[in-house]
Amino acid sequence: MSSTNHKIACPGPEGSFSHEFAKSRFPDGVFVCVDGDFEDVLAKLQDDSCRHAVIPFLNSNGIDVRPAQAALGKNREWIHVEGCHPHLVRHNVIVTDRFRELKRLYSKEQVFPQCSDWLRQWQGIELLPSASTSAALKELLAAPPDVQKTSGAICNTLAHELYGGRMLYPKIENPRNTTLFLVVSKNDVPRDADQLLLCVTCPTESCYRLAVGDFAEAGFPLMFTSLKGEFSEILPCFLQFRNTGKRGELDRLLAAPHRTLIGSYGTGSSLSACVAGFFEEEY
Repeated sequence: MSSTNHKIACPGPEGSFSHEFAKSRFPDGVFVCVDGDFEDVLAKLQDDSCRHAVIPFLNSNGIDVRPAQAALGKNREWIHVEGCHPHLVRHNVIVTDRFRELKRLYSKEQVFPQCSDWLRQWQGIELLPSASTSAALKELLAAPPDVQKTSGAICNTLAHELYGGRMLYPKIENPRNTTLFLVVSKNDVPRDADQLLLCVTCPTESCYRLAVGDFAEAGFPLMFTSLKGEFSEILPCFLQFRNTGKRGELDRLLAAPHRTLIGSYGTGSSLSACVAGFFEEEY
């Protein structure tokens, strides 16, 4: 994917992990950090103020980013998922020059379980949730001197570079702490790549199972499903198929209700490849 100088929408404030991933994927990009919900991020694509958006989709601890998936499903008629890419999430403890003793840590609530192995050595430490990891660091830097003496913030390296502070403990995350990010655009979806990604919004489980069966019988084997065997009437399901059937069959299958093609890409940037990569050391 080209890294041309264009705008990329990222969820969260400047210095977030989404911002960090976007910078690694688009080194020459201009980043628009949207401190709102995921639909606000996708709106930057819809009004053409950004060419791409990066959306977290799945964490290596098995937790789905369900609000993100709901937003993708709601906007399925016009979005194009260009690919899925792993991002190794590094957590660091940052303190100020006034620091003397670690008694409390600030960070986003979801971060603490991702550092559980390291936190076990700190009995009785106070864990204080913040709106984001960037916000945690900024709160620490603006805290009264007596708070700074006994407090740290868990955040990524980008936030540390942007806002300052002193690195006390680097890389405290659990092993292979990875998030899968989708790169999304507004373009039409090509149909000739190795993998196809569908958004399925079936109202019943039988409708969902019919979709899976229809594609398999037509020569499009299932590679990944976001539902992991648990049907939901509320959340959309994302199904990835190997593109080995006939083009005419694909058109017929997509003509049925509740099935929308939202992605088409090579095997290496597919959801199934990224999920398998959670168990590889390089991630």
